[in-house]
Amino acid sequence: MIVRVSEAHVREGMEDEFLAVLRELVATFPGRYRGLLRHDVLVDLADPGRVQYVSEWADEAALVAYAGADWRAQPVTFPDEERFLRRPLALRHFASRLGNHPVLET
Repeated sequence: MIVRVSEAHVREGMEDEFLAVLRELVATFPGRYRGLLRHDVLVDLADPGRVQYVSEWADEAALVAYAGADWRAQPVTFPDEERFLRRPLALRHFASRLGNHPVLET
């Protein structure tokens, strides 16, 4: 299993609009992307402008189908997303080491 975390730093005053757009977009993901096991939008309690989209993928093939061949380096964005952001999205990936999930090959 691969966990993908995209972190946005949203401009002050645009948090609600950003979240509304993001929620609407990701609501369609389970039916559109095979191999998406779970996903969530997280808002930092100490900084509401810090938002993470966390998704869990069955394997690398599923992640490539979602994000493309350059999935390790390129975040997936929605149209006009940059107007909401104080800086570019930060992107991280993690391999699960618990349970019987396939792990990312290095």
